[in-house]
Amino acid sequence: MESDEVKQTWKQKLLFYTTAFFVLLGIFSLFSFLFLVPFVIDPAFTTIFMEFDEEPAQCVTLRTDRRLGASNCSWTSCREGCTKDIYDCTQIFVNYRIPSSNVTIEPQREKRSLLDDYDYDATLEDDLQWSFREARLLPNVKGCGYPPMLNCSIFLKTYKEIGTNFSCYYSKIDPSMVISHLSMWQVYMNLVYALAIPIPSFILSVVYLAIAYFKIYNEDEEAAPLEKNAEDIDFAGGNGAGDTPLPPASGGLTPASEAFREDLASFGHHFKVAMVDDISRDSLVDGVVGSVSVGGNIGKTMTTSISTTGGPVADI
Repeated sequence: MESDEVKQTWKQKLLFYTTAFFVLLGIFSLFSFLFLVPFVIDPAFTTIFMEFDEEPAQCVTLRTDRRLGASNCSWTSCREGCTKDIYDCTQIFVNYRIPSSNVTIEPQREKRSLLDDYDYDATLEDDLQWSFREARLLPNVKGCGYPPMLNCSIFLKTYKEIGTNFSCYYSKIDPSMVISHLSMWQVYMNLVYALAIPIPSFILSVVYLAIAYFKIYNEDEEAAPLEKNAEDIDFAGGNGAGDTPLPPASGGLTPASEAFREDLASFGHHFKVAMVDDISRDSLVDGVVGSVSVGGNIGKTMTTSISTTGGPVADI
């Protein structure tokens, strides 16, 4: 019996700790996903949708403007904190040239490409001609980050000087946007990590908690009353040393026994009450029995019941 109780206790503890683990896992997974959406998932999807050319272009810093005031700072080349308000912004404009290997010349084209709308020069015969002029330079597609991964002071110091040459990556969707760093493999890996870990963990937690709530705990609650009833039956039917002894089934009651006296007193009490009820009914029917006669009868009845208490059953 003791081993069963110990086994049941360990089972309950294991169930408790397992449930607590999945509750915490679900909470942390949910908050992690909500945290990763603006900082990892959204920038990764935006980088993919903007279709940056992985072949680097040649960029040269054209000019650098520093502006003050929220109305003058519609964008900035670097911002530490994606949710930070911009009141002091530094805007770097560059010209970039696409390598000739990336240019496809189609004679007598009927449709103009998106780059044509942005001063695109398809011939590139002269090195002084640029594929695009005055493009906005950003460190990434959102133009924001957090130290130590992105330090805006170092970024601006590196690219703000006029005439600085460096490699850059332009967007085929918006050629006016140029970023200084691009690794599509890292973008895809960040997206996989941000989606493949929190979402399955949260789903697994929800599935376990649903099974535990509708099946495991319900079975335990249904089994608990049955076990309690079984224990009560065992206790009532047991004949252990601590059980209350029952009176013997065989053998008559003797006049000297305590049980006999109690039964006799109970009988006299019920007999007295019955006599009073009979007298009361007779008085109501006949209407002639007075209170004196009733009292006399009650006294006689009481005398009779008292006299029979100590005597044998035969006298009654």
